[in-house]
Amino acid sequence: MDVLCKILSIPATLLAKVPGIGPIVKVCCTSVGQKILMALTGLSLCGFLVAHVAGNLNLFAGEEAFNGYAEKLHSLGPLLAMAETGLFGMFVLHIGLAVSTTAMSRRARTNQYEEKNSKQQGFILPNGGASNLMLVTGLIIFAYLVLHIIDMKLNLRGFESGDNKFQLVRNVLRNPMNGVFYVVAILALGVHLTHGVTSACQTLGISHPRWNKLIRILGVLFAWKIAIGFISLVVWAYATI
Repeated sequence: MDVLCKILSIPATLLAKVPGIGPIVKVCCTSVGQKILMALTGLSLCGFLVAHVAGNLNLFAGEEAFNGYAEKLHSLGPLLAMAETGLFGMFVLHIGLAVSTTAMSRRARTNQYEEKNSKQQGFILPNGGASNLMLVTGLIIFAYLVLHIIDMKLNLRGFESGDNKFQLVRNVLRNPMNGVFYVVAILALGVHLTHGVTSACQTLGISHPRWNKLIRILGVLFAWKIAIGFISLVVWAYATI
């Protein structure tokens, strides 16, 4: 994992040398800065998930409604491409931070009484900590995202689409292997969000003994409402003719 972190740390190392933004990058390389970045990217991706599942629920309204929604998105042209690129980059950064903080957490447990090395160690953004469960579920979600792009965006596996997105989505989700993997990945997403939302709030200072229990409950409800929303699409695909 350390080798992977050294490779992924190259962009941060180079940016830290750029006049003007170097000090900002160095701040982000601290333990606190890294955790804040993870929280911000995570919550931003939560916002995307809300919009994405809401748009996909148009499938229940029928072919015309969903294709109309898809056409509106594609009419954005370059703006949509920029948004998709930004979202993918944000997700990669979030995963990279998770790898980095997990590696640092393991090293800290192994040598907890020794002073931590310089901030220029081979980590994406050095220091921090993350649970193994969050990393594993995050990697499953990343694999799901790659497959999702291959099938839904690029259709590289040649699913019959009938020249519209409605048919493509239904045929992709009705594929047995896809259906099983999508459900497993969405369950992983539910587990990830269950811990992630609450953790992000605490990192950003949204925490108080009087409200922490409510925040945890709301985090769980949000996580599984999103998960159920996506899983319902797989059920819909098998239920429709």
